[in-house]
Amino acid sequence: MKGSEDMDEMTSAELNQFLENIAKLIEATATDPETAAKIVRDSKVKA
Repeated sequence: MKGSEDMDEMTSAELNQFLENIAKLIEATATDPETAAKIVRDSKVKA
């Protein structure tokens, strides 16, 4: 059984889904590069 330290890691599939969700949010709401950048920055996973 893996240790609890591995629970903070994302699988490739989870990372891909996370990135796709950010891309969809940008497509739906960003009107300029600055807004797109803010969406990405606000989407960072809290470490």
